[in-house]
Amino acid sequence: MRERAKVITAVGIGAAVGAAGVAGAQPTACLSDEFDSAASMAAWSRVEQSEGWNVEPLAHWSVNSPGAGVLSGANGRMVMVPHTVTWYQNYRGPMAYKTVSGDFAITARVRATGRDGVSVPTALFSLAGVMIRTPRAITPATWTPNGENYVFLSVGYGNATPRRFQYEVKTTIDGDSQLALSNAPGAEAVLQIVRIGSSVICLRREGAQWIVHARYTRTDLPPTVQAGLVAYTDWTKVSTFTPTAHNTQVLAPGVSDPSPWLAFSPDLRAEFDYARFAVPVVPAWAAGLNLSNPAQVSDGALLTFLGAALDVPSSGCATACSAADVANTDGQTALDGGGPDGVIDNGDFSAFFAAFFAADGDPARMIADLANTDGQTAEEGGGADGVVDNGDFSAFFGAFFVGCP
Repeated sequence: MRERAKVITAVGIGAAVGAAGVAGAQPTACLSDEFDSAASMAAWSRVEQSEGWNVEPLAHWSVNSPGAGVLSGANGRMVMVPHTVTWYQNYRGPMAYKTVSGDFAITARVRATGRDGVSVPTALFSLAGVMIRTPRAITPATWTPNGENYVFLSVGYGNATPRRFQYEVKTTIDGDSQLALSNAPGAEAVLQIVRIGSSVICLRREGAQWIVHARYTRTDLPPTVQAGLVAYTDWTKVSTFTPTAHNTQVLAPGVSDPSPWLAFSPDLRAEFDYARFAVPVVPAWAAGLNLSNPAQVSDGALLTFLGAALDVPSSGCATACSAADVANTDGQTALDGGGPDGVIDNGDFSAFFAAFFAADGDPARMIADLANTDGQTAEEGGGADGVVDNGDFSAFFGAFFVGCP
């Protein structure tokens, strides 16, 4: 049984909203998922759905759904088995995410193997891991290239000869991806990305040892981002398709194929034991320092407040009973020390309207980000999209008048 403990959150330097965050109108730590219940799938949004792509790049996706065979789930884990798909440049892959604001960390225990669940994947660039990404207020009809902005850290197989497990870290700005591969000791790792102000720090744990893997300065990232889990495989085949063809259809036998002589060879099974969210507590001595610069803050210094300090299960978190459950009965949201209370009442009504009509750029406005532009919540296959618009207005009222189940 996993240890349960309470996360104490505090404001880090550069925090846009403080300890609570606004994702789903819950404290950041309450976004954590130990994957002990299949019902928790409804709390995760999928980027392919929230942007309206109407494709399913995963051959299998489940939470706590044990079974047998290649396309099956596992007890206490989120499982992703992707089709031929990738995250690179203008290619957009699958992502299960939650929307988070301000300073935060996402930590996941990841196992990435071939589809057999044991071996090093056979297909080039078959990896899984954690990602933070700028939301895109687009549809397939309005998509333009050079709009992807994200950082991820993953484990699996890149391109090493002989084949062996590797890490891949990638930063993408306006569709320009820069990546680095390095050796991993095996199929499983604990991976972490921390966002503090404009600093993005990637860490990994091998055994009991935490290691700072990479650091980036990302002044382009907005206050509210998507943070979640990704899986991708079979770059050799993907690379024969254009990004548009890749993004708008499932790459599998039967599609219009520019390289029919080359077989589709997806070979990745990704298992996530947990995904934990927390807010870093930045020590007073680090205030004003550039955390992306090792000359100012050493790896050892970072590890005094990142890594293990943020890899802790949450507890005592209220669960929203519907998309309209954004506040307690006094209208206090997570930003005010309140949040969902399992009841739909005038407190939710007042809190939603205060957020909906807040000024652009006010982090409190994102409490009203409940749905995509079509008004679909996460339970309906949509979810928060980083924009407050009429879709959120419609979604709130649809949920408000239905009430809690």
